[in-house]
Amino acid sequence: MKMNVKSVQKVQKKNRSSAKVSNDMQMQRGSRSSCCHRRDGAVEGIQEAGQDLSELFCQLRSPETAAKLVRAIRCRNRKVVEDLIGQNCHVVCFFHQGRMACVRIACVFGECCDVRITFDICVSMGNCNNF
Repeated sequence: MKMNVKSVQKVQKKNRSSAKVSNDMQMQRGSRSSCCHRRDGAVEGIQEAGQDLSELFCQLRSPETAAKLVRAIRCRNRKVVEDLIGQNCHVVCFFHQGRMACVRIACVFGECCDVRITFDICVSMGNCNNF
């Protein structure tokens, strides 16, 4: 195998100690995202969680929305549950607990995902089409 080299440039070696300092500084800058330089992202994440989750539970005051969620939990319908709970949350799993059908939901809040809230919603067992 022949290798053709068209141009070769001389590269100067940097002083070892100055290169180490500059590499350390670049690693520190590169390893942290800009959002992590704020005061405390967890506080903002908790505030966002409070607002989003209160809106979620307020919409469940509607009998139609509540019935839709109950049916989705009993029928293990991930898409319907996720449509109701919003974009910050997702279904982790469905499970049974005694005579209850349950869904575990995980929500992440804050610009740097500083807050994670996980909760279960359980409803009495029943036919999933029982409406």
